[in-house]
Amino acid sequence: MRLIIEARLEGGEESATDTTIVAVVERKDRSLADLGLTLAEGRALLAEIQSILVPEQTAGWMKSQMACHLCGSMLAHKDARSIVLRTVFGKVDVPSPRLWACSCAAKQGQPRRSLSPLCKALHQRVTPELEYLQAKWAAHLPYRQATELLREVLPLDKGISFGSTRRRILAVGSALDAQINRDIASGPKPVTGEQVRESTTVGCVSVDSAWLSFSSSPKSRKAARDLAELKSPWAQKLTRDRHVNIVAGRATLADRNPRLYAYVHKLVPSAPARLDQFLFSSGVAPDERVTVISDDAGEFGKAVDGSQIARGRILDWFHIAMKFKAAKNSVFGSQTIEPHERIAVETEIDHAKWLVWHGKGRQSVSRIKAMDATLSAKEGYEYSTLYWNLRRLYFYIENNAGTLVNYGMRYHKGLPISSSIAESAVNLVVSHRMAKKQQMRWTDEGAHCLAQVRVAVLNKELSVEKLAVLTTTSAATNSPSVRRAA
Repeated sequence: MRLIIEARLEGGEESATDTTIVAVVERKDRSLADLGLTLAEGRALLAEIQSILVPEQTAGWMKSQMACHLCGSMLAHKDARSIVLRTVFGKVDVPSPRLWACSCAAKQGQPRRSLSPLCKALHQRVTPELEYLQAKWAAHLPYRQATELLREVLPLDKGISFGSTRRRILAVGSALDAQINRDIASGPKPVTGEQVRESTTVGCVSVDSAWLSFSSSPKSRKAARDLAELKSPWAQKLTRDRHVNIVAGRATLADRNPRLYAYVHKLVPSAPARLDQFLFSSGVAPDERVTVISDDAGEFGKAVDGSQIARGRILDWFHIAMKFKAAKNSVFGSQTIEPHERIAVETEIDHAKWLVWHGKGRQSVSRIKAMDATLSAKEGYEYSTLYWNLRRLYFYIENNAGTLVNYGMRYHKGLPISSSIAESAVNLVVSHRMAKKQQMRWTDEGAHCLAQVRVAVLNKELSVEKLAVLTTTSAATNSPSVRRAA
């Protein structure tokens, strides 16, 4: 049995009547050994169709570019060249003739210029669909693995490489980051005054951070080696291992799935402005405010302090409960407390925890301090684990008394009381792709760009259409005329 697949082009100014054999599939009669098309045959078929369709499309477009847009006279042909266009279904060589510019636009005394309309129109030399697939797959998988899988399912044997996939992430991530910065500059400004209200769209937002192993650039490694040869003390500072601090957050929404955002703190001009932009894009109005749940970590303050939208801060209940649990567990192993007294101490700790649960933090601190003063009379108590755990507990509650709320009331109303949503965001954005089982080192720029792409993919906000708009906007922003005007 033989299946012959033919192609015939129709439409346009000239309709072709000749057919082209695209593929021939042969199978044994009365056999199910090779059922349907194989993967290799499918790849070859798609690549052949693409190699026929793309040149015909570009040739038809070039016919509309042969006349001057000002005076309408035909442009003279200079020479014939070709460019390589990378598509989802393989690389295609496309004729790209060069034309002489029309004399009506030439300035006196200047040499005659040439132009290449196709090169200008296809300056990226890659279709948005291929950019989208590379970015989406690399957001979930390591660069090499994503490249190998794309090559396996699509006719891209020599069309993409590990390096091109990494550069694609850098380009798409930079475009997404530039769009966020434009939104910050042109976005709405928060309303100040007494008319502000709690947001009905965003329930709460929580932010956490993670640390990645840092990969120094080849230039800095070479500089470190040169300084080491000179026995300079700066060599040790350049070669010292450091980490990349990446911040991730999640907002719970009333009418749809939670949204994520992430960035490398070092590369962001204003972390609070970025948080406000994220909340505005999530549906928060300028006159609304959002509650923030924190664990009192140092990185949290850098990401939230100064935000005009995320104002009401709540201390995370999970970390409070863990400190109470540590204090209660140390009672059992304490050598300074008699066995019959341990139950009373554990009950007192539970009562203090109950007070915090109902928003009575100051009473809880007083109760813990009174218990600590009573236990101080016992010999050797100040050297026990219970002593240090109780001290850490009441200092933690006392220092964060302003962020304690009635957790029981919030819990029964269905409102969040834990920053676990932020920790899960770090686990989803950072750990699954950059840390866990991925023994990789990252530069600040590489981690930042990948975080932008991964967040866009997880939020289901990355599409072929959006990528095409971002590419066009980036090209217009980076054009020489725009840079000269700036």
